[in-house]
Amino acid sequence: MNSLRRVVTMAEMHGRDLLGHHVAIGLLIVLPLSFYLSAASETSDGSSDAFVAGGVGMAFSIAGATLFSVLSSREVDQRLLLCGYRPIELLLGRLLFLGPFGLVIAVGFATLMGLVSHPERPWLLGFAVVTVAFQAVPFGLAVGAALPRELEGTLVLIGVVGMQLAASPDALASKLLPFYGPRQLVDVGAGGDGAITGPLLLTVGYGLALLVVARIFLARHITIERHGDVPPS
Repeated sequence: MNSLRRVVTMAEMHGRDLLGHHVAIGLLIVLPLSFYLSAASETSDGSSDAFVAGGVGMAFSIAGATLFSVLSSREVDQRLLLCGYRPIELLLGRLLFLGPFGLVIAVGFATLMGLVSHPERPWLLGFAVVTVAFQAVPFGLAVGAALPRELEGTLVLIGVVGMQLAASPDALASKLLPFYGPRQLVDVGAGGDGAITGPLLLTVGYGLALLVVARIFLARHITIERHGDVPPS
């Protein structure tokens, strides 16, 4: 029960901190939204390009918010560790808030795309966009835990999401990126042919691997250096 209380406390703390930067969050959401609206205005033949631009591009919003949440709280993490918190509790606390946060954004994006572009399988497109959100959270956690500064982390987010959007789905580079599985689901939801199980399992496996990476780097960054006793003068 004590561990659960700590996780909930972490979620509340990160929620207050992140939602306090509402202007930055708004900008993070507007950017991929503009990608989608621009692509949707140019395509009217049922192409999946607009859906990919909005669905996969949304990853930048959620991963970006996650990255800033991680980097802005490193000093707090160190103090919490001194108070008895464990690294896994810090990680789970972030997930407890960022998961529902990403879900809300994903539902908003999926609803808008369903109303504007009328996908052939709206329920599947909505599910695909939710998988993008749930993949973006561990991706942002891993990048934030591995890189010490916002500039480097932001460049990685832009590079990975941009490559996922620009690369052909059949390209090797596209298949190695974390949002390949969700992109396949978006294509199927938009009306394309393809299986669902394989991309979904790939998404789950990639997400778990990213969480492991985040856990490893988080522990390294907030490890307490214990010094020996100071000898008497």
